[in-house]
Amino acid sequence: MTSLSEEQQRAVGTPTYKQYRSLIPPLAASLHKGQGGRIAIIGGSSDYTGAPYFSGMSALRLGADLCHIMCDEDAATAIKSYSPDLIVHPYIKIRATTSEDNKKKSDQIWAQTFDDIGTLLKRVHVLVVGPGLSRDEGMLNSAKRAIEKAKELEMPIVIDADGLFLVQNNPELVQGYKNAVLTPNLVEFERLCKSKDIDANNKESKEPVVQQLSKALGGVVIIQKGSADAISNGKIVYAVTNEGGLKRSGGQGDILTGFLAASMAWGVAYEKDVWEHSHPVPKEEVALVACFGACVINRECSRLAYEKHKRAMQASDVLAQVGPFFEDFYDKTDPAASWADAIHG
Repeated sequence: MTSLSEEQQRAVGTPTYKQYRSLIPPLAASLHKGQGGRIAIIGGSSDYTGAPYFSGMSALRLGADLCHIMCDEDAATAIKSYSPDLIVHPYIKIRATTSEDNKKKSDQIWAQTFDDIGTLLKRVHVLVVGPGLSRDEGMLNSAKRAIEKAKELEMPIVIDADGLFLVQNNPELVQGYKNAVLTPNLVEFERLCKSKDIDANNKESKEPVVQQLSKALGGVVIIQKGSADAISNGKIVYAVTNEGGLKRSGGQGDILTGFLAASMAWGVAYEKDVWEHSHPVPKEEVALVACFGACVINRECSRLAYEKHKRAMQASDVLAQVGPFFEDFYDKTDPAASWADAIHG
């Protein structure tokens, strides 16, 4: 099941454009570097270096101030070469620990890795788990430790790609943690449902399956990606239905992950009253509103990139649309506008 049925879509609502806009920090002289969002990504194995780049750059392009990438040391040089805007930390030393004959020395390396991850997480607002992670045991164990530390810090966590593989096999990692956002595609959604004994293709239930899965995981936010993106925290269901691009290319899911991270970081700043506002979004709905807006923006930037490049469109073309789109979306749009007016001008 890739999207909500027509009947289910009629039963759900959407936040207003004004609500999402209220989460976006103003560009004001009173704010300092970092208050617009500090993101940490754990991923980037030796085989997959592009994914964390796309997640990090999309977060920065949307408006986050800083992005740290914690990766395998063999991936660090490649990721650094993509952009000097990313802060790259080669904390995870897969080659050194798998080839190390001295188990004590290997254990010391892993202990340092986990300590470094924990220290960095104290300095950021949101953790992203999954882009380029791979299913290497060392990478997965590092991601698991990062999730556990982020939970201790009560930090929002966005989980995608092989991070979802980790959750599928260890659902207790996020069980009941309402600051977690999972972003499964069709296959990943079915696997998560199976881990909770839920029929992913049940069209008879009065509740959308995405809502059932969120409930089963204790209120974790689920974004079920498809022809319509369905978002639920187990109580509320939103459907994102604006048109996206028709070309599917590697990296687009990672871009959404970055948009989500930036939006969730804004939600943290919103709740801390970093700038003056009237709290139009209730605390229990901040994550949902943040996710809804990120999904809308992702679809719109994809649509614009597809209109320009057609079959030649790549994920980097989507990134190029973020700045021009956001200028119209935020700077030139009436705060009381509808979503349709906000995204189409």
